[in-house]
Amino acid sequence: MNEYLIPLTSACTLVTLNYIATKLRSKMLIESHEHLLAPLLTGLASIIMMLQPLPEAFGLIDLRSLPIFMAGLRYGLPVAILSTVLPSGYSFILQENHGLFVIAQDLAAPALLSSFFHNKEYRSGFLDIPIRHGLQICTLVFIVRLMTHAYLTGSFSLDYAADLLFMQFIMTATFILLIAMVNDENKNWRLQRQLEMQANQDGLTRLPNLRSFISIAKNAMRMRKVSIMMIDIDNFKRYNDHFGHLEGDQLLRDIASILRHYVQEQDYVARYGGEEFILISTETDPIRLAAYAQRLCEAVAGSFQEQSNNVYPQITISIGISIAGAPQEELQQIISEADHALYESKHSGKNRFTFYTGAKIAKHKMNAY
Repeated sequence: MNEYLIPLTSACTLVTLNYIATKLRSKMLIESHEHLLAPLLTGLASIIMMLQPLPEAFGLIDLRSLPIFMAGLRYGLPVAILSTVLPSGYSFILQENHGLFVIAQDLAAPALLSSFFHNKEYRSGFLDIPIRHGLQICTLVFIVRLMTHAYLTGSFSLDYAADLLFMQFIMTATFILLIAMVNDENKNWRLQRQLEMQANQDGLTRLPNLRSFISIAKNAMRMRKVSIMMIDIDNFKRYNDHFGHLEGDQLLRDIASILRHYVQEQDYVARYGGEEFILISTETDPIRLAAYAQRLCEAVAGSFQEQSNNVYPQITISIGISIAGAPQEELQQIISEADHALYESKHSGKNRFTFYTGAKIAKHKMNAY
């Protein structure tokens, strides 16, 4: 009876190791080097399984293949193959009987088989690993082992099949539990990510909020020169008063969608507040920035051209632009300069962009007071 406790002990050990690995990953202790550490930890888990050999009657040497199955299923073939290096080396050190055959059957074959079921979204955590994959893999393993045994011995033994069936039940249950643990950890990670996105996202426009923008802009300004655009919807208060707040909210969403579509891929746009948006760009050449801002103005004006009428003029935006003189310049200063440039655009006819120049801003400040 005690021999039946050995595979259970091995399974419990493997579940514990998997729990530790998932917690380490959730704490982001290994995520940045996961492509290297995943094969290392998987290989070590396989070696630990090799330290607990099973009775010969069960038809399996040990549970070394289970960590490899998980590696192939979750990370794909390259990681799964790398995961076999350590246990293969350990097998040679032990000088196991039929060493090459054991490596091929219990390490290389599991790596190849499980990788056929791999999906890149399993690695990222955005998609749960289906339990059916575990059932399919274990069923194929059971069939292959029975056929291999029958081929090597030239006979079919019911006793061997019964013992192998017991071990396959242990393997299947453990494999499914490992998959469930990984899926549960991924669900927690996705929930945390969703909460973080909500905290950094404007609820109305679904653009990033100012808090998120400031953090990203500060990091960008430490590395390179940038430019800031302050963008304001022209006559928004008048639009809001005439059509109501619901239509005003919809206009904000529509403008946000247009900006999201036309902003360059490497740039970052957020809602600043009210009817204002803010954009940080890696573009600092005034000529290309002018074309960029002109394109944004034309995109908004063109999108609402059919809606203009005698009651309400065409919907447009005004833009103020400030270019950082050097990396690590004060972000709030650049935003303030872009805001002053926006003030000039608004008071110079709207539906246009203006670059910040100190002399012009000083003049407007004086006029304002």
